[in-house]
This record gives sequence, C-alpha cells and structure tokens, in this order.
Amino acid sequence: MPISFVRIDDRVIHGQIVARWSKLKPCHGILVIDDKIANDPLQKQIFTHAAPSGVKVGIYTVEEGIEKINKAKQAKNSYFVIVKSPVTLQKLTEAGCDFGHEINVGPISAREGTQNVAKGVSITEEEKKAFDYLHNQGKYISFQLVPEETPVTWDKAKQNYK
Repeated sequence: MPISFVRIDDRVIHGQIVARWSKLKPCHGILVIDDKIANDPLQKQIFTHAAPSGVKVGIYTVEEGIEKINKAKQAKNSYFVIVKSPVTLQKLTEAGCDFGHEINVGPISAREGTQNVAKGVSITEEEKKAFDYLHNQGKYISFQLVPEETPVTWDKAKQNYK
C-alpha cells in the first residue's frame, strides 16, 4: 500500500521521522493532516521545509486530507501520514477515509488535563476516546517513539489511564 506509515506525533516532522522511520519504511512524501497547521502560513512553511531533500511535504486540513490520502493510496510512491492527535485519525475514519490498519504513536506532550499512558505520551479524555474508537474499528495501535524500542499496544497503554 502506498501509505507506508501512519504516525501520531505532536512534533510532526522532526529528526526521528526523518532519520529513523524513513529508513525503515519507504517514504517519498509526507502528508501532514492538521487543521491548525494547514491554516497557519508560518507553521506550514516550517514543516514544508523540515523534510529531507527529495521528500515532498503536503499539509492539509482534515477535509483536504481525505482526498489526498485517497490519491496517495493509488500512487506509485509511498507516503507517510502524520497527525498530531488521534482525534484527527478518528475524524478521517468517520469520514470513510482508509489510511490502513496500523497506527504508530510517537510523542504527545503533557498538557493540562492529560494523563501519561506510555513513554512520552500523555492524553486527554477526548484522545482516549479517539484511541478506543480507532481500536474498535480494527486499527492496530502501537506506542513506539523510535524503531529500536519495543512497541506497547493500546490495550496495555490504556491501563495507565485512570
């Protein structure tokens, strides 16, 4: 499938994506799906230039992302899909967008109202519900900051949410 990697990561495009994951999974382009970034010209510019040479970056709203993911699935090249929150993937799934069945979770920073569920991952109640929704839709969710770490499943991680 041309969508080779789906990741939730609140840092979006950074060294771990570029230096580690893109060496393990084919990546000719990155689709960033995030309404706030897509509507902020400065952030859009920063993330567009954060990818390595030769890797195209597109930044889209959820609505635009549905069309772009569907096009990417038909493409010859392989793409990463990166979102900042599981809520975005829930919205895509609810809209009938098929991005595959595996979701990798990288860092989601601690914020007010969050609980830590895995190394470097703190989530809100809304994000917990989104993970539950995705899991119930048959998505395999693994928490793994870098490829060298042993992945932790959602079933195990959610036990840490009290």
